[in-house]
Amino acid sequence: MIKINRLLKQKIAVKNARKKSLLISEDASLYLPLVKATSFEEEETLMLPIADAQSTQFVDINKDIKPFGFAYYRPQNMFYSLMYCWQREFGYCRLYDEGCAAFSMIIDCEPIYFDYAGKKWMIEFWKGQYGMTTGCEIGVYNTTIPYIDIPNIFHGTFYEAVPDEDRMPMAFTLIKKDKILFYRSELHWWLTGFRLGEFSEPEELTMHAQITLKDNEMRDAFIGGLMRAGYKKNEIAYRETTVGFVYDKPKSKQPFTRTPILEFMMQTNNKRNCFAYNEATKLIGDPLDKFVFVKNEAPKMYNKMLNIRQSQNIFKDFELLNKYNLESKAAAMGIKEQK
Repeated sequence: MIKINRLLKQKIAVKNARKKSLLISEDASLYLPLVKATSFEEEETLMLPIADAQSTQFVDINKDIKPFGFAYYRPQNMFYSLMYCWQREFGYCRLYDEGCAAFSMIIDCEPIYFDYAGKKWMIEFWKGQYGMTTGCEIGVYNTTIPYIDIPNIFHGTFYEAVPDEDRMPMAFTLIKKDKILFYRSELHWWLTGFRLGEFSEPEELTMHAQITLKDNEMRDAFIGGLMRAGYKKNEIAYRETTVGFVYDKPKSKQPFTRTPILEFMMQTNNKRNCFAYNEATKLIGDPLDKFVFVKNEAPKMYNKMLNIRQSQNIFKDFELLNKYNLESKAAAMGIKEQK
């Protein structure tokens, strides 16, 4: 009788959740609002400068930061990654996560692995301190190559950023101590957000993430990946092909390079830089005016703040991986053609 009542309550909860456009876990213990992502065409319109006296400043900051693969979104005072940025050509692998701490990125990493449609997939979630910014990311990657082998350097799977047809509607809300920092929802392959001058420890941040998969098969494969990573059924909410979960404490094993000593050193430096930026601009109200002030008065700090995620450094150091991946892919295609 108790079991029947429990099942009935779950059935009613699911029915109510659908009416209210909520994602819900199987045992009806986790509810998340369903967020519908816009298309990337709409994204370009959203990011146009508003027509006021600061439009020129807006254009200038985005012109300066574009070579780094990012842009600035004024309504939420955040930086975000461009759809067609140069980072898309480099792909991703575990070694990149291992290199983050050395570049002042003290971040939690949560890679989710699964197989679908003859490909190996990785959808990874990140949150934490990226130098002078607090931020989070969702990246979607896949590959048909089982692994690459670079003697004495790397042996494992190297994933490529997905093409346009494999982009997915994604959304996140980044919360720090019960306060929403920012949120984003787009059709994308690499959805990101970064707040300049905000210092955080990764454990202070909670990311409410959701992603809409291609079909039920892919949804189930992704949920399977979440469960293999350590998530329980009652920690995963879904509706149709959209899956959501709360990412606070990572379930995955974190990079071994993120040692307590290195983390302390890098976070001390990050905190100092954030303090210096905030102290130098504390009498300036508008973020755009702050950027202009730093650009004119502290060009070294300005260049440091533009290099979000240290992309130009970390990807340059691992360029050899991308080369090997392309060679492995070409070799595999050649074997396939011969067959």
